[in-house]
This record gives sequence, structure tokens and C-alpha cells, in this order.
Amino acid sequence: MDLLFQTLLNGLMLGAGYALVAVGLTLVFGTLHVVNFAHGAFFALGGYGVLLLQQMGLPYLAALPLAVLLVAAVGFACEIAIVRRAIYDRGEHGSIIVTFAAGQAIVAAIILVAGPDPMPVASPFAQATTTVFGLFLSGQRLFIAVVSLVVLIGFAAWLKRSVRGQQLLAVAQNARGALYSGIDVPTIRALAFVLGVSAAGLSGALLASIISAFPTMGDANMITAFTVVILGGLGSIPGALLGAMAIGLGNAFFETYVSVSWTPALGWVLVIVVLLLWPQGLMGRAQLHRH
Repeated sequence: MDLLFQTLLNGLMLGAGYALVAVGLTLVFGTLHVVNFAHGAFFALGGYGVLLLQQMGLPYLAALPLAVLLVAAVGFACEIAIVRRAIYDRGEHGSIIVTFAAGQAIVAAIILVAGPDPMPVASPFAQATTTVFGLFLSGQRLFIAVVSLVVLIGFAAWLKRSVRGQQLLAVAQNARGALYSGIDVPTIRALAFVLGVSAAGLSGALLASIISAFPTMGDANMITAFTVVILGGLGSIPGALLGAMAIGLGNAFFETYVSVSWTPALGWVLVIVVLLLWPQGLMGRAQLHRH
């Protein structure tokens, strides 16, 4: 029974980490109809941001938010220079090519500056462990889960209660109608893109202390994020949360009771099964579809 509860706990913490990066991806798709293949590069940028700031002498907890701001600044520059010029109103297919190229450019820049080798990122929680009711808790994974939950709850409250949040939802549902209502659609689109890539950067900054920082560290996490958002329903934030928990719990139980080596295939099997039963994903009819 202890193993069952331990696996359940591991799955929930894993799902919380997945949710953060997946919500960023689905936010960009739901609001902009942009399939952001540069999401993994922004994830890596977050990890290297923490590493760079630590090398400049900043402690981990101070480097973390500054790294997210760094990613937000790069994301804002990309939105102005690339995304709004080459992608908006040109459909999802064009966005795949442009964002893939942008992602490869960011990864190439990271390799040029920092080199291709993995570099460890120190965290005060990395070696910490605790036991609650007989369940083992890793300090860094617990920290990641807590930060992810706080950020996601805060984001949900901001969407629901703030003017900007309501405007973002309006643009996601109907950009033209929002424009006629007086909403500054270009600004809201830029805000959505920056928020989405910042979530990826925060995920990378948090996970870098576990997996180390390396240029392609975002690739596997981007695939997981796509699995999550497809499972939950493209463009649906509640769906991304549900999909993240399903993938997190599924992976944890599969690793514990079946096979670690087959676990990467589990997410795609779940996606195929869900799409056969619900073609729009688990919550694909949620409000963030624009048309």
C-alpha cells in the first residue's frame, strides 16, 4: 500500500511539472493559433538563464525569477521581430516552419555561447529529502510542484478576475470581435506569447537542477508538452491541466508496475485512445478556441 501511495504522490508531482510547460504551449495555440515549435528552446533558455545568473554570483532563488524575465524579454523580441510579422493570420501550418526555425536558431545560439556539454545547475533543494506519513519526498521535485501549483493558480485567478485576463480570453474566442470591441488585440497577442514562453522558461529553470542544462534539454519536454495538450484538447487550459495529471500519473504507475523502458510510449498510446473516443481531446471544446 505504501508503494501505491508513493507512486500516486510521484505522479501528482510529475503532473504538476508537466502542467506548467503544457499550459504555456496551449495558451499560445489557443490565443494565437500558433503551434509553437520553439517552446522547447525557450525551456532550455530558462535553464541556461539560471545557470548564467548563478555564475554571476546570484543565489538560486534570486536567479529563478530573473531567468524567467530574461526568457520573457527574448520572447517579446521574438514576438515583435518574427511572430507578428510572419505568422499571425496565416494559419497553423506556417507557424510550424517559422517557430521551428526560431527554436533551432535559439538552440544554435546557446551552443555558440555555452557549448554543447551539459552543465550542472545548483539548487539548495537538490539534496534535501523529507518523509511524510512514510512517503519519501524529494526536495527539488516538491519545490517544483509547489511553484507550479502557485503559478497555475495565480494565472487562473488572473485570467478570471483581471481586465487583461478577460481581454486575453476574448481574443482567444474571437479576435475580430475583440478588436471591434476596442480591445488592443496586438498587445494582447504579444502578452499571450510572452506568458506562454515564460511558462516554458520557468519550467526549464526549475528542472535544470535535476537534469542539468544542455542545449537540447527542451526537446523531450516539448514532446511531453505536445502529448499533454493534444490529450487535453488543443487550446484548452483546463484540458492541459487534466492531460498533465493524466500523463504524470500514467507515467508514474507505468514505471513502477510495468516497465520504465516502455513509459515514453504510454503518452502517445493515451493520446491515440483518447482521440479515437474524443477527437477534440478530453476538453477540446473549452473556451480558448477562437473560431
